[in-house]
Amino acid sequence: MLNLSAEVIENILTPSEIIEVVRKGVINCELGLYNIPTRMHLESPKITNLVMPAVGERYFCTKLVSVVPDNPKRNLPIILGTVVLSKLETGETLALLDAPMITALRTAAIGVLGLDLISSKAVEKIGVIGLGVQGIWQTIFACSIRKIKEVYCYTRTQAKFDFYKKRVLEKCPNLEITWCQSADQVVEKSEVIYACTTSPNPVFSNQEALVKNKRFISVGSFKKDMQELPDIVYQNADMLLIDSPAASHEVGDVINAIDKSFIDKNQVFTFGKIYTKERMIESTQNIVFKSVGMAAFDLALASAVYEKASK
Repeated sequence: MLNLSAEVIENILTPSEIIEVVRKGVINCELGLYNIPTRMHLESPKITNLVMPAVGERYFCTKLVSVVPDNPKRNLPIILGTVVLSKLETGETLALLDAPMITALRTAAIGVLGLDLISSKAVEKIGVIGLGVQGIWQTIFACSIRKIKEVYCYTRTQAKFDFYKKRVLEKCPNLEITWCQSADQVVEKSEVIYACTTSPNPVFSNQEALVKNKRFISVGSFKKDMQELPDIVYQNADMLLIDSPAASHEVGDVINAIDKSFIDKNQVFTFGKIYTKERMIESTQNIVFKSVGMAAFDLALASAVYEKASK
């Protein structure tokens, strides 16, 4: 059995390899080649524990993670846990993988697949609100498929910005990174905006002039009482792409947009349907992308990491 650390997982595959692995996982899931049971949420006042199983054609995995928003005060990551990868034929445990790194990389791959679908190839300026692990990796992966020149970002603390900038420039040394005074300023200056927070409330102002001609990707909110993007984003949207069916009933961004009739539920669908040609989108449409994650993506990446590591 292999025990694969965050460092190994981060370096064993390139961003382009990870993106392709996860894209194939998205397609396999859409085609029904993965069995994805409903993930279990175990809630307590200051922590969310998630149990996320997935069964594929050769492997199955279970991700056990804890989401602890107060952990940065303890100098600990918000997400902690393990992915257990097993052989489908025999049930043998093949590997234990660092769950935060698997989560970070597969979510970054999902985010960049969304970016590729909803944005122009000419995008040069992106905004990032929330500069934790997801903010870092979403930025790095965006630069792997677009010629990003400028990043505008917002966080509350100098230390968080300094760490974000250091980590991003290690991978993308030619970027110009600007710390904005507010999340609204991030939106004003950017073409595509990533929301990477666990905020229960919208992270920038609900103003039509602010969001006009912008594209939005939300990867942080994951509960019914969380909504990262303000109502006006969904009111202006022609379509809302989601990464998994669970998003339609698990997260406030999607639930509220449908319940308030900001967008018709028929215009909310999984982005895998675009890859399987079940749905089509036009470059002129205003499309919002929302990710909540799914164990299928963990399985796709964990399997590829294990196969490369075992060699």
